[in-house]
Amino acid sequence: MKNNFNLIAPVYDGLAKVVFGKKLKQIQTHFLPVIPENANVLIMGGGTGWIINELFNTGFKGKLTYVEASERMISLSKKNCSFNDSVEFIHGEESALPTDRKYNVIITNFFLDVFSEARLDEIMMKLSEQLNNDGIWICSDFQNTGRFGHQLLLCLMFKFFKITAKLESRSLMNFDHKFKKIGHSRSENFTLMNGLIFSSVYTSERSL
Repeated sequence: MKNNFNLIAPVYDGLAKVVFGKKLKQIQTHFLPVIPENANVLIMGGGTGWIINELFNTGFKGKLTYVEASERMISLSKKNCSFNDSVEFIHGEESALPTDRKYNVIITNFFLDVFSEARLDEIMMKLSEQLNNDGIWICSDFQNTGRFGHQLLLCLMFKFFKITAKLESRSLMNFDHKFKKIGHSRSENFTLMNGLIFSSVYTSERSL
């Protein structure tokens, strides 16, 4: 099974902290305050679930659907979550989403970078169809900067996850280009580590 993070789930957050300190959490929480209080939110590939508490601690009172393909990751999410009664946990992929449901907010944090280009196009189109016309899509991930140190780190990361999680992706893609391809424009952007990691808010051009 490709993109299987069961093996490293127990140490995933620890490894991220060793390599990036608090930067990955900082980038993923930066735009949480812009989420409407009563929104219907979808988080795809949420990992160990620490972000659930962060979201609700902003005063969020809406509905949250949390989708994670790794059985161990979703188990950790339920264990770490202090708001289980307010969260619908789905063990699976985007195909497991209810087809008749629309979301005000979609969050994909370090999720899109694990897929091949063809698979990525399919997933982003599917998620776009389930986002309300006036909804927002928050994406946090890595991006190419051209810096040698960044390229070396990304190369090592891809090799590590290829071994430990059978990572499907072989290289980092231009996510902004992919969003434009499905009709979404970047409205806000925040970067850390000299541009290596970013968080962006995208809106559908259908709402313009």
